Amino acid sequence: VDFAKYNLFSPETKDTINQTNMIDVQRYPLPQGKYKMLLTLIDHLKPADTVSSMVEIEVDFPTGQMQFSDIELLSSFKQGGSGPMLKNGYTLTPFVFNYFPQEENQLSFYVELYHSLAVLGDQTYLLSYYIRPFEVDKKMDQYYKMKKTKSEPVNVVMSSFDISQLPSGNYLLVVEARDRNNTLLTQKELFFQRHNANMEFNLNSLMVLRTENSFAGRITNRDTLVQYIKYLNPISTQLEQQYVKTQLNTADVATMQKYFLNFWIQRNEMNPELAWQEYLVLVDQANHNFKSVALPGYETDRGRVYLQYGPPNVKSENYNEPAAYPYEIWQYYQLGDQHDKKFVFYSHDMVTNDFQLIHSNAIGELNNYRWQTVIYRRTWDPYSLDDDMIPDTYGGGATQNYLQPGSR
Repeated sequence: VDFAKYNLFSPETKDTINQTNMIDVQRYPLPQGKYKMLLTLIDHLKPADTVSSMVEIEVDFPTGQMQFSDIELLSSFKQGGSGPMLKNGYTLTPFVFNYFPQEENQLSFYVELYHSLAVLGDQTYLLSYYIRPFEVDKKMDQYYKMKKTKSEPVNVVMSSFDISQLPSGNYLLVVEARDRNNTLLTQKELFFQRHNANMEFNLNSLMVLRTENSFAGRITNRDTLVQYIKYLNPISTQLEQQYVKTQLNTADVATMQKYFLNFWIQRNEMNPELAWQEYLVLVDQANHNFKSVALPGYETDRGRVYLQYGPPNVKSENYNEPAAYPYEIWQYYQLGDQHDKKFVFYSHDMVTNDFQLIHSNAIGELNNYRWQTVIYRRTWDPYSLDDDMIPDTYGGGATQNYLQPGSR
């Protein structure tokens, strides 16, 4: 479809140890369809060190449907300029990582919305963008912006958030378009991570809570409260996990009640008790189905995934393949903005019932493209770097089970 071959030169430098990073941007207009993009980097001084990478891309923006492009993180943007970094009248310098260390205090982004004019006509719509914890489906008020926007064939959105006070953790940057009735028209999410050692758990909001006549206030046994709070770990934010790790052993009953109540108010402000009761049902199921010799079910990998994402839509259990260790493949049709996400677990034996997560294609999860070598390490050297393909084995079906869980 398209091809380019060119030399990319680094800036001149006297010190080859502390070289600066290089950024290159190429833009290729593509019609609707599915594509494969191959990138090959060759060092002219060391041709043997060639690096190649291939990714699959789908361009699918139907004319009669409003859709956002992918969100692009930026290290800077300015009006005007020239060259491949110029887009819609702005020079966009990419921020190529989804990790923001402590010294990075600004998150900037660029996104396009397509076909709002074709769908809405002359109507305006509500454009909003915000940051929310990855583990909690609730926008953070201090990182929320909105504005009425005029419909156009292509709406360009650029904005920034000051994240100097954003605690360490996993987050989603979300952009939304809603109509006059506040009905969601389309949405896009981008996962990112933040490290900020300067921010600690906010105890002030916790201490003003009153637990009298609440479900948390009725839990008066300290050991029960401790256990219930430990149950929350799989769905807790990084900041919450750190607070529990450092404070739980010394906290009094009243403080734990406040923490427990606040935790569920953050998840379901209208009915926190119902949210807790529904979660406790999942905990009981995880403890019953996934407990191992050494761990209760909620602390195992399968239990954590089950509690964080809920029951899978499809589960493929494969315990008797001749050349493979016991393994399971879970498939979720939808995880928020993600489609067709899978988790692969394996165990050395069935006696311990300890299945470890070895691969997933979900955002924020362990990703290991050589996961099959772990499952077949009975007959295959998992430390070989020369082969990514697993040899055919009698009764082997991991690849088919991954592509179509539950089909065998």
